[in-house]
Amino acid sequence: MVTGNKFTRKHRLLLPSDYTFVFNQPLRSSDILLTILAKYNPDTANPRLGLAVAKKSVKTAFQRNRIKRLAKEFFRLNQYKIACADYVLLVRPGIDKMDNQVITQSISKQLNYLRKKLTNMDRKVDKLNKSGKK
Repeated sequence: MVTGNKFTRKHRLLLPSDYTFVFNQPLRSSDILLTILAKYNPDTANPRLGLAVAKKSVKTAFQRNRIKRLAKEFFRLNQYKIACADYVLLVRPGIDKMDNQVITQSISKQLNYLRKKLTNMDRKVDKLNKSGKK
């Protein structure tokens, strides 16, 4: 039975300790609109997303909510393509002036970059583990 793509509690960073875990030595990907931090978490079987859309960067609540909605929707629809890790999305001033397509493209580009970095890290760890066992 195939279940639909959902964005449930298991796909979100819920606790301050979850955010602290990601903020300690993360992989980073940035552009002029946003920064995404990622950190591999061996304790979870799903990619998880945390959002930090500061009032300082995006003044109005409806714009903050729009950005969060776009990020969650992209994450929900593409979770099977996203590397299994914890992610925190941080926005920069000016993102609220961009249209939905530009923001979605930025998120896609950053997550693809991080997926490649996480995959390469995973391969290096596997090589080290295999060489250490011999």
